[in-house]
Amino acid sequence: MTNIRELWRLMKSILRSARQIVHSELEALNLTGAEGDILFHLLFESDGLSQEMLAERLDIGKAAVSRTVYSLAEKGYVHRKRRPEDARAYHVMLTKAAIGASGRIERAYNAVYETALREIQSLDIQRVTALLEKVNENLQAREEEIK
Repeated sequence: MTNIRELWRLMKSILRSARQIVHSELEALNLTGAEGDILFHLLFESDGLSQEMLAERLDIGKAAVSRTVYSLAEKGYVHRKRRPEDARAYHVMLTKAAIGASGRIERAYNAVYETALREIQSLDIQRVTALLEKVNENLQAREEEIK
C-alpha cells in the first residue's frame, strides 16, 4: 500500500513536470508558466475575469496575480479595466494578441494532457478522474471543518 509520503511526492512531481512542460512550450511566446496559467483561464471567459477570481481559481496570492497581470499587460496580452463597483479592483480581458496566440497557448496545455495520458486506456482515465474527484471532495470537506 502506498504511504502518504509517496502519494505526496507523486502529486508534487506530477505538478512540477506539468509546469516545466507548459513553461517550455510557452517560451516561444515570451510567456512564463504563471502568465500562461492566467491566459489559459481567460481563454474560456469571453467577458474576462477579475483579478480576485483569477487568484481564487489559481490558488495564488492576489499580489502574485497583480504582478503577473501587470507583466501580461506590458507584453500586450491583456488589458485591465478598473471595476466600477470597486476602484481598487481590476477586471482582466484578453487583447487581440492573446486571442491570436490562443491556439498555441491551448496546445501548450494539451501537450501536458496528451503526454500524461499516453498509453493509458480511457476507462483507466475515467477511474482516476473519479478517484481524484472523491479525494478532492474529501479534502474540501475537511478544509471546511477546520475553518
